[in-house]
Parts: sequence; C-alpha cells; structure tokens
Amino acid sequence: MKVNLIKGDKVSDKTDYRDSLPVNMYAVERPMYGAAGYMLCYPGLTSIATGEGVDRGGFYNDRQEALFRVSGANLVKVNTNGTVDVLGGVSGSSQASMAYSFNTQAVVADGKFYLYGGSSGFRQVTDADVGSPLDIVWVDGYYFMTDGEYLFHTDITNEETIDALQFGTAEFMPDGSLGLGKTQDNKVIVFGRYSTEYFINAATDDFAFQRVATRAQKVGIVATHAKCESGGAWYIAGGRREEPVGIHRLGLGSTEKISTREIDKVLAQYTEPELADIRLESVTLDGTTIIIVHLPEETLCFNETTAKKIGPDSSWSILKTDVKGDDTYRAINGVFDAKRGQWVYGDKRDGTIGRLDNEVFTHYDEMVEWIIYTPFILLETTSIDEIEIETIPGNTVDLDATVAVSMTYNGLTYGTEWFQMYGLPLDYSQRFILRRLGYVRDWVGFKLRGATRSRMAFHSLDVRNA
Repeated sequence: MKVNLIKGDKVSDKTDYRDSLPVNMYAVERPMYGAAGYMLCYPGLTSIATGEGVDRGGFYNDRQEALFRVSGANLVKVNTNGTVDVLGGVSGSSQASMAYSFNTQAVVADGKFYLYGGSSGFRQVTDADVGSPLDIVWVDGYYFMTDGEYLFHTDITNEETIDALQFGTAEFMPDGSLGLGKTQDNKVIVFGRYSTEYFINAATDDFAFQRVATRAQKVGIVATHAKCESGGAWYIAGGRREEPVGIHRLGLGSTEKISTREIDKVLAQYTEPELADIRLESVTLDGTTIIIVHLPEETLCFNETTAKKIGPDSSWSILKTDVKGDDTYRAINGVFDAKRGQWVYGDKRDGTIGRLDNEVFTHYDEMVEWIIYTPFILLETTSIDEIEIETIPGNTVDLDATVAVSMTYNGLTYGTEWFQMYGLPLDYSQRFILRRLGYVRDWVGFKLRGATRSRMAFHSLDVRNA
C-alpha cells in the first residue's frame, strides 16, 4: 500500500477528526511513483547582517537600488557587503508600511509619515494635514494614505504637502479603512473590515481619485497588515460580516476562501484584538509560491502552487524555530533583494538580518525540527512486515541525518520511536526501510520527525503486510 505524505490525520480531545499539519515542510507538486508530489524541508536561515532591533518592515527600492528596513527604532539600508547604514529614527514599535516614488522612500509608522531621499536625506513630514496615517501606497505620482477613516494623498508637485481639500472616504460600507494595496491595472485597493473598494485616478480637483462603484466586494481584512499580493491576486485574513476570520484569495471580481476547517480552528483561538498584529507575506521558492501567515503564537504556511493542483486541504503547514517546543518562526518581512538575488528577512526576536538558504535546514546555526504525519491507514488485523519511505539518499552533508518514526492507533498519542538514518554522504544506494513494526488491530497512522542540519525530502511511504 502506497501512502501519500502530503496530508496527515489526527483525532482531537473534542471527539473530532482533524488535520495534522506538517511542520517546517512544504509540498512540491511533482507526480512521481503514483503520488501527487513530495515533501521538502523549508529552507534554513543564514545571517548576513545585524540591524538595530526587532524588524518592523522591509522594502526593495528599485529606483535607489537599495534594500531598506525599519529595524528597531530606525530606518536602515542593508548593503550587499553586510554593513547596515542607519538613516534616521522611526518612532513606535509596531509594523511599518513602506512605499517608494521616483524620488523618495516613504515609511508610515506609529501614525507618522517619513521620507528618505538619497540627496535630501531622512525627515518626518510635518504637514498639519498628514494626521495619523495607517498605511501607504504610491500611485500615479501620489503617495496615497489612509488614517482609518479618511483617504488622502500628497500634492502632485510636492511629496511633503497634503492639501486640506485632498481627502475622500470609502463609502461602500461604514466599516472604516484599515489598509491599502494596488492592483496590476493601477487601481488603489482600500481594505475595510468587511469591504474592499477600488479607486482610480480621475484627475479631479482636490481629491484626485474616484470609486469604481461596480467593483466593490463584501469582504475585508482584520488588521492593517493582514494582506499581501502574489501573482496579481491578494491574500487577506478577514472575511465577511457575521462570519469568523478566515484566509481568502481576492481575484478580479472574485473571492475564494482558502483556509480549511483546520486553519479556521487555529484562527478561532484568537479574538480580533489579538489579531491586530497579524501579518501576511509571500515568497517564491524554485517556482513554488508560498503565503506566510504570522499569528501571535503560530506561523502558518500556505502553498499556493500545490493548492491550484490538488486543492487547499493538502496545502497548509506550520513553520517554527525550535526542536522540542512550538516557538513561532522567527523570520519576518521577507524581501527579494535584486542585487543579491536572495530573499532577505528581518527577525522577530532581535536585530538579526538573514537570508533564506537552500543549503541548510538550521536557523542561524541552531537546529530546528521537522515533522510529517500520514493519513490514517486501515490495516485490519494485519501485521506490518516493513515500511519503506522513498527519499533522496547520499546528499546529506553532516552525519546527523536521523529520522524518528512512530505509530498511533488512536490519533492522539504516538508510541515508541524507531530511528533510521536518512542517508550517509555519497551513499546514493541506501534505502529507508523499517521492519517488523507489529500487529495492527484496525487502523494506524505514522509520524516522521527529525532535527538535522541538512534539508531532507520524503516522497511516499510503502506499507507491506505480512
């Protein structure tokens, strides 16, 4: 019997069947040996620089060809040689929003609006009409902002001036305006709590933008940074009025819920005030697009690429940074640095600035754990003669490639672990086989886990009965 490793099962103590999400693994869509794909360890993290504190946002500015980050209480520029230039102070400690124009890099943080230009330096915009902005985008020569109630933009001739008449509002629903985005066809997206509206530059007097009345949607975000763009679509954490918070994909005139029952249960652990700092971001790994959802206690990982092929139910996993516990994934605010050709991340704990590293599985030289669960397998009154797991042996660098395998008969607890070497360096012929696992009364499930320096790949599990 061949068992797919992409999705696992468990039983909760609330008399319910649940999904066991893989940990620090993601599915690669590639039909092989009769399975839809295989599981691969998420890339590790390698330090490249040290910032000024906990990361609050990152942005690659193509005009200035520089990677900017709000690190601790400062805006910094991260250079390719590993040095960090401090450009100026940014107040507060919460997540910042960033955008850029032909002339400047903009930062909105703690209700303040800052600009940095290569020749003009760093300064806070002190125009009396700037108010307390929450979010910012740049469109058609304007910095466009919201303060939660009003929409406003800078003057077309002066990025540091906001006219008292250049204000508008989102009017589809009276739910406030929590965040902003921009579509591929250059429309501004205004995200409310229960609505999404679109504005186009109509070059009108005073407030230059007009609502696209026929394009509004009855779905919104739960917090300012509960959104990210990927491939022209927007992923949001939020939902419709009178429904729990979920994860949705917004396309052109369409809304698709992608959070599964298991993910909805994870989200339901939090109240909406507790989700005020939820952040979504996207990353592309060798053609696989992933959406990362940063929650207060967990980091969820949605595989957009496999979801399109085999559905959302088999496309979620968990990221973490430890071996024995559940410490949330420490990397955040990933930015693709065009000069490096690498994804560069800040850190939730300290000023570490790192990059995704395909060569290791460690997080800044510290070991982390990966876990895979299988579906429940019905083997009524059968003895398991052996199981074999399809792997890619011979490519591990260190002699620590040990995998622990255990079984469950109730979906809650797992028994004694068997230990097997995943592979030895240059031993390409090794097979991953465990024998004489014992009698199964009705059904069984397997768990595979390890903590290694090298990345691993697992394709499928073959169960052979006596």
